[in-house]
Amino acid sequence: MGAGALGSTLGAILSKNNDVLLVTRGKHLSAIRENGLKVEGLLSGTFYLDAERNYPGGYDVIIFTVKAYQTRDAKEAVKKVYSGETVLTFQNGVGVVELLSEFDVVPGSTSMGATLVAPGHVRYAGDGDTFIGELNGELTSRVKEIADNFTECGLNTLAVSDIMARRWIKTAVNACINPLTAVLGVRNGALMHRDLQSIVRCVAEECEAVLRERGIDADVYREALKVIKRTADNESSMYQDIKNRKRTEVDYILGPFVAGNCNRTLYHMVKYLEKKTL
Repeated sequence: MGAGALGSTLGAILSKNNDVLLVTRGKHLSAIRENGLKVEGLLSGTFYLDAERNYPGGYDVIIFTVKAYQTRDAKEAVKKVYSGETVLTFQNGVGVVELLSEFDVVPGSTSMGATLVAPGHVRYAGDGDTFIGELNGELTSRVKEIADNFTECGLNTLAVSDIMARRWIKTAVNACINPLTAVLGVRNGALMHRDLQSIVRCVAEECEAVLRERGIDADVYREALKVIKRTADNESSMYQDIKNRKRTEVDYILGPFVAGNCNRTLYHMVKYLEKKTL
């Protein structure tokens, strides 16, 4: 669901061992139907995958990659044909899993980087850690089988018992990267410049304070630098949204951390850019 840059890239990877349907729309849908999905970067080739505007039902796993603010609409569309499928979310931000609570939901987290180059054309710009897990922390046969399947397809995935903590950490890492790249109009790798690293560190420290209140211990700055290096050539989703004059996920990514000065400043800068470009 929501096969943009990330969803399309995931679909191409997983098509190695699975029947994949991309649910997307507009010019991207038309291009995939007419010419296949072109992928460049860490994966290269043209993938001739089924693509539809709406989910028709009948699959084992539904992977949600729609924007966080599109979750309610996507959920309502799926409910019309839903028959108990596992719903796996790789969406950004805090609060998304709760929005999907009516489904048999499996939370996930990935730091892989993907960019929409043009309709029907994506760039797999950076690999990263991918995790899935049950809400109750149990390492069930289901999440182990899904993780093994993904890994065999080339997306190294671990089944973990602390997936919600990892999603919070992923959101904190996104807070360090996405808003700053969107404001500056740069790819992730630019944040390795020493003048920008001080801002990344400030954001990370404020995020860590919020995580500690939730009992989550993480070195967000170190994790952010790791992701920046591994996805240096990637344009963050928030940068792509601003560039393409679309709404961002800033409320779901920076929203939980706006008590800090650095996060609050970046939040208002992104909101200004949204209003200016929409």
